[in-house]
Amino acid sequence: VLTAMGGLHSLMSWPRNILTDSGGFQMVSLLELANITEEGVEFQSAHDGSRINITPEKSIEVQNCIGSDIMMQLDDVVHVSTTGPRVEDAMWRSIRWLDRCIVANQ
Repeated sequence: VLTAMGGLHSLMSWPRNILTDSGGFQMVSLLELANITEEGVEFQSAHDGSRINITPEKSIEVQNCIGSDIMMQLDDVVHVSTTGPRVEDAMWRSIRWLDRCIVANQ
Protein backbone atom coordinates (compact mmCIF):
# COMPACT_ATOMS: atom_id res chain seq x y z
CA VAL A 1 0.00 0.00 0.00
CA LEU A 2 2.75 2.47 0.95
CA THR A 3 4.73 1.71 -2.19
CA ALA A 4 1.67 2.36 -4.37
CA MET A 5 1.11 5.67 -2.57
CA GLY A 6 4.68 6.81 -3.09
CA GLY A 7 5.93 5.92 0.38
CA LEU A 8 5.37 7.44 3.78
CA HIS A 9 6.65 10.87 2.70
CA SER A 10 3.82 11.18 0.20
CA LEU A 11 1.20 9.75 2.55
CA MET A 12 2.14 12.19 5.32
CA SER A 13 3.08 15.11 3.04
CA TRP A 14 6.34 15.15 4.99
CA PRO A 15 9.27 16.77 3.13
CA ARG A 16 11.89 15.91 5.74
CA ASN A 17 13.82 12.78 6.66
CA ILE A 18 12.07 9.76 8.14
CA LEU A 19 13.93 7.37 10.43
CA THR A 20 12.60 3.82 10.66
CA ASP A 21 13.43 1.00 13.04
CA SER A 22 14.29 -2.56 12.04
CA GLY A 23 11.90 -4.42 14.31
CA GLY A 24 14.76 -5.74 16.46
CA PHE A 25 13.48 -4.22 19.68
CA GLN A 26 10.59 -6.69 19.55
CA MET A 27 13.19 -9.38 20.28
CA VAL A 28 13.40 -8.01 23.80
CA SER A 29 9.80 -6.93 24.30
CA LEU A 30 8.40 -10.19 22.90
CA LEU A 31 11.26 -12.51 23.88
CA GLU A 32 8.92 -15.20 25.19
CA LEU A 33 7.27 -15.28 21.74
CA ALA A 34 10.50 -15.10 19.69
CA ASN A 35 13.10 -17.56 18.43
CA ILE A 36 16.39 -15.91 17.45
CA THR A 37 18.60 -17.76 14.97
CA GLU A 38 21.38 -16.85 12.57
CA GLU A 39 18.73 -16.52 9.86
CA GLY A 40 16.70 -13.93 11.75
CA VAL A 41 13.89 -13.79 14.26
CA GLU A 42 10.70 -15.80 14.24
CA PHE A 43 7.84 -14.40 16.29
CA GLN A 44 4.61 -15.97 17.30
CA SER A 45 1.81 -13.49 16.83
CA ALA A 46 0.19 -12.60 20.13
CA HIS A 47 -3.05 -12.08 18.19
CA ASP A 48 -3.54 -15.32 16.26
CA GLY A 49 -0.50 -17.51 16.99
CA SER A 50 0.78 -17.34 13.41
CA ARG A 51 4.53 -17.31 12.76
CA ILE A 52 6.19 -14.09 11.55
CA ASN A 53 9.78 -14.14 10.25
CA ILE A 54 12.00 -11.08 10.22
CA THR A 55 15.37 -11.45 8.54
CA PRO A 56 17.89 -8.66 8.01
CA GLU A 57 16.89 -8.66 4.33
CA LYS A 58 13.15 -8.48 5.07
CA SER A 59 13.70 -5.64 7.52
CA ILE A 60 15.52 -3.61 4.85
CA GLU A 61 12.87 -4.48 2.25
CA VAL A 62 10.09 -3.17 4.51
CA GLN A 63 12.02 -0.01 5.38
CA ASN A 64 12.64 0.63 1.66
CA CYS A 65 8.91 0.18 0.96
CA ILE A 66 8.17 2.76 3.64
CA GLY A 67 10.54 5.15 1.90
CA SER A 68 12.85 5.52 4.88
CA ASP A 69 15.72 7.98 4.66
CA ILE A 70 17.52 6.66 7.74
CA MET A 71 17.22 2.89 8.31
CA MET A 72 18.24 0.92 11.35
CA GLN A 73 19.74 -2.51 10.86
CA LEU A 74 18.12 -5.58 12.36
CA ASP A 75 20.18 -6.33 15.42
CA ASP A 76 20.15 -9.00 18.09
CA VAL A 77 19.00 -6.95 21.06
CA VAL A 78 19.50 -8.38 24.53
CA HIS A 79 17.79 -7.38 27.73
CA VAL A 80 19.67 -4.79 29.77
CA SER A 81 20.25 -7.27 32.59
CA THR A 82 21.72 -9.97 30.29
CA THR A 83 25.33 -10.91 31.05
CA GLY A 84 27.84 -13.48 29.91
CA PRO A 85 28.32 -15.15 26.54
CA ARG A 86 24.83 -14.24 25.26
CA VAL A 87 25.91 -10.57 25.07
CA GLU A 88 28.98 -11.37 22.95
CA ASP A 89 26.95 -13.74 20.76
CA ALA A 90 24.42 -10.96 20.14
CA MET A 91 27.17 -8.48 19.26
CA TRP A 92 28.77 -10.75 16.66
CA ARG A 93 25.38 -11.77 15.23
CA SER A 94 24.42 -8.09 14.92
CA ILE A 95 27.63 -7.43 12.98
CA ARG A 96 26.90 -10.34 10.62
CA TRP A 97 23.33 -9.11 10.19
CA LEU A 98 24.64 -5.61 9.41
CA ASP A 99 26.62 -7.07 6.51
CA ARG A 100 23.42 -8.72 5.22
CA CYS A 101 21.46 -5.47 5.63
CA ILE A 102 24.04 -3.58 3.59
CA VAL A 103 23.90 -6.14 0.79
CA ALA A 104 20.09 -6.13 0.84
CA ASN A 105 20.02 -2.34 0.46
CA GLN A 106 22.21 -2.25 -2.66
